[in-house]
Amino acid sequence: MQFSVILKFSIAWAVFYILIVGLLGACFGSFINCMAWRITHGESVWKGRSHCATCNHILAPIDLVPVVSWLLLKGRCRYCGQRISPRYMITEIILGVYFISILIVYGVTVEAVALWALGCVLLGLSLVDLETYTIPNGFIVAGIAIWLVTFAFFGVDPACYRVGRVIRPLVSSDWLAVFIDGMLGAVVVAGALLLLALLFDKIIKRQSLGGGDVKLVFVLGLYLGLSASVLNIIIACVIGIVFAFATQAHRKDNEDPKAFPFGPSLALAAWITLLFGSPLINAYLSLF
Repeated sequence: MQFSVILKFSIAWAVFYILIVGLLGACFGSFINCMAWRITHGESVWKGRSHCATCNHILAPIDLVPVVSWLLLKGRCRYCGQRISPRYMITEIILGVYFISILIVYGVTVEAVALWALGCVLLGLSLVDLETYTIPNGFIVAGIAIWLVTFAFFGVDPACYRVGRVIRPLVSSDWLAVFIDGMLGAVVVAGALLLLALLFDKIIKRQSLGGGDVKLVFVLGLYLGLSASVLNIIIACVIGIVFAFATQAHRKDNEDPKAFPFGPSLALAAWITLLFGSPLINAYLSLF
C-alpha cells in the first residue's frame, strides 16, 4: 500500500487528495457514461452537446454536475419531467470510488494515472457491452495505447507493476522484466483462452466467447502480467456466473437467452486484481 505517501504531510492533505480524486473520477464517469450512451445509440461521440434522451433539450451545466444534479432533480429531467435512469449517478459513483481505491493502493504516481485511464476504458466498454453484447475496437486500442505510452515515456513501472511480477527475478533488467511479463500475460492467457473457446465452440456448435472478450483479456494481460492475468480470469469467471444467474430473470423477451456480456465481469475482476492481486498470489504461493 502506498497511502503512506499521501499521509506524509497531514490528514488534511490526505482528505484533500481523496476528495479531489473522487470528484475527478465522478466527472470522468459522467463523460464516459455519456460517451457509451452515444455509441450504443449511433450518435457522434465528439460532436454535439449533452441532451435529454427523451425530449432532446440541451442540458445546462447545472444539469451535469456529477451525482449532485441527479439527486437535486430527483432523477427526472428538468425540462420534460421524464425519469432519468439511476445508471448515470451509479456510474459516476463507481468511477469515483475506483479512482480513490487506486490512489490508496498506488499513491500519487504515474502508474496510478495510467490505471485511472484504464478504468475509464473498462467502464466505457462495460456499459456498451451491457447494451449491445459487443466491445468496440476503439476501447481495445485505447487500452493498448495507454500501456504503450506509460511504458515508453515513464520508465519501467507501467500500470500494474506491483501485482505479482513473477518474471522479474529471472532477468537482469527491470525494463525487460516488465515487458516480458506484460507480453506473457497478454499473449499466453488470451491465446489459451481463445483456443479453449474455439474448442468449446465445436463441442456446443455455437460461439461461446466473443472476440471482443479475448481482445480485452489481451489488454488486461499487458497491465497485469502472467500470474495476475490467470487470477483475473478465475475471478472474472466467478463474477460472470453470479452475474448470469442474477440477471437471467430480468432479460427482455427479444434478447438472445444465450448471449452474455462478459466484458463487465472482466473489468470488475481487473479492479479486484489490481487492488488485492499481489497478496492473493503471495498467499497462494505460500501454500507450496
